[in-house]
Amino acid sequence: MSEKTKKIIRLSALIIFLVVTAALTVICIPMIPMLTSEEGRLQLEAIVGGIVKENLILGVGAFLLLQVLQVVVALIPGGLIQILGGVIFGGFWGAVLCLLGTLAGEIAVFYVVRLLGMPFVEAVVDQKGIKKLSFLQDEKKCELAVFILFLLPVMPKDALTYLAPLTKIKPSTFFLLSMLARSPGLILSNVFGSSLSEGNRMIAIILFIIVAIIGLICIWYRDKIINLFKSAKKSKHIAK
Repeated sequence: MSEKTKKIIRLSALIIFLVVTAALTVICIPMIPMLTSEEGRLQLEAIVGGIVKENLILGVGAFLLLQVLQVVVALIPGGLIQILGGVIFGGFWGAVLCLLGTLAGEIAVFYVVRLLGMPFVEAVVDQKGIKKLSFLQDEKKCELAVFILFLLPVMPKDALTYLAPLTKIKPSTFFLLSMLARSPGLILSNVFGSSLSEGNRMIAIILFIIVAIIGLICIWYRDKIINLFKSAKKSKHIAK
């Protein structure tokens, strides 16, 4: 893959990021003041309910596409989309749609990487991220890393999504482990969004505090957790 092709891929990812960010800004900014009062929440519920009922297939399809793009384009903030899913579709259906969209995104990335190999990954993941996860070539550590790193917040999930397909891990194993590990975080984000839209501030605050504490702990120990995988056995570099 030429440098020109890699630049085109990076530019395309940046454009998608900017478009999605602009769309999320337009959607979310009017929602914020509505969520602060009972009257606003009822108004938002009526607006969302009307849109969903009249354009159910289009609305669900657009949200699924948004979630797929979040997995494919690492720059797009996943947490915001998941919270938005809870606000619009509720805790249960929001989580279902997020999980389906995430799985579809992972499948797309997995097989594209298997087809195009390391040159494509180098166009998407920086060298620092590739080097940090070089231990993935060890099959046993790869499976454990997929589960642990997808389970914990603030871990390099985006790089992992692109690098895991270059290993010997089976597609079914990767999808199963990653989705099981992603599920708690996705569900919490959706319940948080749903709680905001329903005016359950106490639940929302409790969830926020829990996630914030776990996130801060993981930020503090992130490198140590990754180094545990590296130190278990001498790292092997992913072959190009």
